[in-house]
Amino acid sequence: MPTLVVDGLVSRTDQLDRVLDGIRRNLDGTVTVLGAKGMGKTSFLGLLRTAIQRDFPDVVMMPIRANMTAEPYGLSEDYRGEYGPDATTVVSALLLEKSTQFLGDLAQAAARQFPGFLIAAEATRSAANTVTVNNTFTAKTWGRLSNTALEMNVGGESPIERIRQAQRSVDEAFVADWRNFIAGRRAVLIIDGFETLIDDAVGQWFVRLAARLPDTTVVLSLVPREFAEHGQRVLDPALVQELPRFTTAETHAYLAHHFGDQVGPRLTGVVYGFTGGHPYGLSLVVQFMRARREEALDPGRLQDLLSQLSQGDRQVGDLVRAVIRPERNPDVWRVAEIASLLNSFDVPMLVSILAGEDLATAPERVGDAVRRIEHFGFTDPLPVVGRFRLHDFIRPSMSEALREFQPERWTHIHRRAAAYYYERIMSLEDKTSTVYGSWFKYENVEWQMYEAEWLSHSAQLVDEREVVRAQFIVLFLEAFWWWALYVDFSFCHQLLDSWQRATRDDLDRDLVKEMRRFHGNYPTGPDKPAGAHWTEVRHALRTIGQLCGVHNGWQDARYSAEVQQIRRKAWLYLGLFTAHSYWYDGQFGAADATYRRLEPEFLDHDDEWLLAWIYFEWAKVALAAGDRPSAGARCRQSSGWLRKLAETGESESELLANLHRLLGDLFSDTDRTIAAQQYGQAVKRAFVFHLSDDPLGPAVSGPDEYTAQFYAEMTSRAAAGLADWWQDPRREALLTALVEPTAGKVPLTIQADLDLDVGPMETRRQVVERVLPRGPHADELYRRSGTFIDYWGDVVEHLNLNVAAELDRIDELAARLMGSSAE
Repeated sequence: MPTLVVDGLVSRTDQLDRVLDGIRRNLDGTVTVLGAKGMGKTSFLGLLRTAIQRDFPDVVMMPIRANMTAEPYGLSEDYRGEYGPDATTVVSALLLEKSTQFLGDLAQAAARQFPGFLIAAEATRSAANTVTVNNTFTAKTWGRLSNTALEMNVGGESPIERIRQAQRSVDEAFVADWRNFIAGRRAVLIIDGFETLIDDAVGQWFVRLAARLPDTTVVLSLVPREFAEHGQRVLDPALVQELPRFTTAETHAYLAHHFGDQVGPRLTGVVYGFTGGHPYGLSLVVQFMRARREEALDPGRLQDLLSQLSQGDRQVGDLVRAVIRPERNPDVWRVAEIASLLNSFDVPMLVSILAGEDLATAPERVGDAVRRIEHFGFTDPLPVVGRFRLHDFIRPSMSEALREFQPERWTHIHRRAAAYYYERIMSLEDKTSTVYGSWFKYENVEWQMYEAEWLSHSAQLVDEREVVRAQFIVLFLEAFWWWALYVDFSFCHQLLDSWQRATRDDLDRDLVKEMRRFHGNYPTGPDKPAGAHWTEVRHALRTIGQLCGVHNGWQDARYSAEVQQIRRKAWLYLGLFTAHSYWYDGQFGAADATYRRLEPEFLDHDDEWLLAWIYFEWAKVALAAGDRPSAGARCRQSSGWLRKLAETGESESELLANLHRLLGDLFSDTDRTIAAQQYGQAVKRAFVFHLSDDPLGPAVSGPDEYTAQFYAEMTSRAAAGLADWWQDPRREALLTALVEPTAGKVPLTIQADLDLDVGPMETRRQVVERVLPRGPHADELYRRSGTFIDYWGDVVEHLNLNVAAELDRIDELAARLMGSSAE
């Protein structure tokens, strides 16, 4: 059978026919398309999709709209090889997050036909045990569905077992919905780039899930190394379709497609001898020949031209250079060199990096150069219109050649790219001048991308390496402080991966290893149990300080004032998390001493919001140590800084809720009425926290997994307090005191509003579900309109949100704890 070239692509007829035959025979299994980088796996999957649509019009193709690339769903390099029954709690939680996102994206165009998957949480809802999953996907008719909270009624089982049960619930629901969705039809699921998943828990999970999908053929692409190391134990070797290098006949067919009858055996032999039949190498040679069409079609002359190129990996870069021909197309070559150092690019970015060069004054020339590069086939498509990325097959060779032979230009491009992203960061941060509002940048996806890109380029600047290390520490620990203390934060994983890629020496590698040790041992969520992991956290923080040169303090006359402030921040955050490691491990004296040592520096740091939180934490340490007067004093200091924020128009409902809850805990043994009132105030503020102004966006921020978990924590704690007092004859008055701040129905009676003679756990459930405002359901997260937003507005308009009055009451109660009257 002659070799076919379809739309410029060698058809790989044998491999294509074997996959199609499996579909024709109703193969239930996973076909692995195996090929090294540049072997044409993506092109083959495109041909396969076209052939299925042509030959099997009744087959359900998934995903419906386009091919699906596996890359966004993989875990970080830190979790490579961590899968199976012994996976840690952290890995299991990340798997639950990523797998839910993966399935949501897979089904996005048919979301209405996957109701069981989308509402798996609601089927077994329990307020007592919640696993929250961070995921986002867009459904055509459902809108944007995000952060599905999977709540499993599993009693007192361990966190990892709750996570595993949630995973089973999601998987079972998806498989059931899949069966109903295909309704007896044949289905084919095509996923490209699976080598980014197979080495971690997500890839291993999906292979097992794929085997359970009825009437379905799954087609995955992998590189041989990942298949050998991680895939052959779970994928059927009999279903592997390897894409070998092109044969001489296929090379001839490809050349003839582009150059017609002028291609003879000798010319084919020259090209095959140079490329070895490598598909992308062949594509580059064809571009090379097009640039020199007359002489390149002469076999002898082509042999001479190719022999002038380098051998080995550098050969790829030389081919690109030979195709572009810098002597004739200097604009294209300059742009291609810059692009080889960038993760992605567009014309405005290139113009900025070219500042000071003549090309920067002519954006139209830059645009023309980008179009030529795209025409040569050197770019990979990106979902953002007008943004590009050089193909991974050619980037390493070009960037390495630039670094080796033009180190000054290599450094200059990285410096200009870092400056470009720093300008983008500042343009976003300048949108808000408020203290509390400035912290919202950590939730802004655009800002996160700019920061990660800035870090990757800044880390290449040898003369700024030490400063960049300190900046990386500050960036990571601030992000961790803002979000990851409570809910796993993908941006923290992204930062670690960015630094891992940017490492240049052993010091860099040691730093990221210690950062991962800190990250892996610090428990996320409201519960921070004592244990050996806190010693690991403390040791990691100490080593990080040593690696960054701030272990003996931040002041160093060798550095400028600006750099010293970066070092100061790094020292402060390392100290703050060290205080945490003592506090949560029950070493309250050491925690108190650490906060006391840090206090003067934080006071000089000029961040009212951060100070308010520091004093709140310090108050909790005092409570844990049984020192009620000191706890009261710290509460009053925290409220004082909140008052300063309020004077500038800023309100912090989360911290207000925490202070109210802390006072509830402090008074629970001495004055239950005050405790109930404060728990009610905590619930009120936690409910308000669901919606807030977005300082960096045009509208409010809707409820998310953080606010939902925080509200669940506040309501659960309030209900637990009432359950503890269930034998108190004043329980109806206490219930009324709890509910009154939330604008609920008062007065309340046990007979009318709650069941009699139930245990504490049932009491807690009834209080949460019957008399306190409800939190958002799974499909109401990240929504700025809809049923919950309407409900939120109806509740909030009846609430008393007088911040000054609440702070006055906090001060009054704090003074009572301190043993004196309010001043």
